[in-house]
Amino acid sequence: MGLGAGALPLSAAINWVIKDGFGQLGGVVYATMVGQKFDSDPKHQRFWSAVWLQTATWLEMLTPLFPHAFLAIGSVANIGKNISWLAMSATKASINKTFCRKENLGDVTAKHGSQATAAGLVGTALGVVVGATMDVSVYTLIVGFVPISLASLWGNYQSLLYTVTPTLNVERARLMLQDAVALEHGRLALDSARLLTPRQVSRIEKFMREIHNVEPQGDLPGIVISADIGRLYRTRPWTVEATSAEDMAIMVSSAFQPRNHVWNERYYIGYLPRTADGSVYLWFGKQATDTEILLGFYHAMAFRRLLGSSHLPRTSIDNSMAIHTQSYQFAKQTFADACTHITDAGWDTSIVYFAKR
Repeated sequence: MGLGAGALPLSAAINWVIKDGFGQLGGVVYATMVGQKFDSDPKHQRFWSAVWLQTATWLEMLTPLFPHAFLAIGSVANIGKNISWLAMSATKASINKTFCRKENLGDVTAKHGSQATAAGLVGTALGVVVGATMDVSVYTLIVGFVPISLASLWGNYQSLLYTVTPTLNVERARLMLQDAVALEHGRLALDSARLLTPRQVSRIEKFMREIHNVEPQGDLPGIVISADIGRLYRTRPWTVEATSAEDMAIMVSSAFQPRNHVWNERYYIGYLPRTADGSVYLWFGKQATDTEILLGFYHAMAFRRLLGSSHLPRTSIDNSMAIHTQSYQFAKQTFADACTHITDAGWDTSIVYFAKR
């Protein structure tokens, strides 16, 4: 064939180097793209790291069936594994910290590592027993891996339900405030008894997908949240009817008018009644602090609550002016008290993850 004695080993070595190189490069690209999401959505990232790992392992099991595509399949699988390991390690500190009862992060991390090692040893032992006692083919392994993989993902999901995340992103903040910002006799009121704790939110929050906005719910409109005005049009996630650039321009212009703009604040709230759901739009100035961002969200939730109960004809921005003013006055008068109750409930308000900057 004209191949030298070292040609085949050299070719195999190059294939392995390329495969591993693609895997490591994929991990670097993923870390660059995800960035702060490891802190804002650790449960989401942890769950999908498990999905990546199971998928990558299953792809590796296919390589004996398609030897001609070994490099392609192995490279994709290695990218998945590197992404999984990176996400697991990046979220480990955030998740372990939630289990600390005092400054014992090192102790919790050590126990996490020992339990993971013990589980790995048990799995390896079971694999050895199965391999030694059964005539297992590649096809049997591939088919048998699927239910075991699904069981692993189910266990991962169930464990994350018990993981308490005290930092605030859009989903957790919505669940925390949704019932606390209430209406009493037609007026806004802060019901601190209905403000949910991190532990209560952990059992009901959605973390299978990323949530960047508050979605419409019944008569309550949605809230579209953007880091700044430049991203506002691109971040609108839902509309039955397409929102035109002209509608957005009118809404933004109205939000900047002195009669509508929240005085001396570094956030802006607009309202688009012509969309199918009558969305509230919230965006922030570049110098907005975390406290101001939280105030803006609190104001938007109050505005949303009033809009949902007002039954105003959603045809004109001017119709919402009185509601806008009322919700702002409520937010300013009760925000300090709300922050006290939020902190007492166990939430960390030192940094909020509402919009990617």
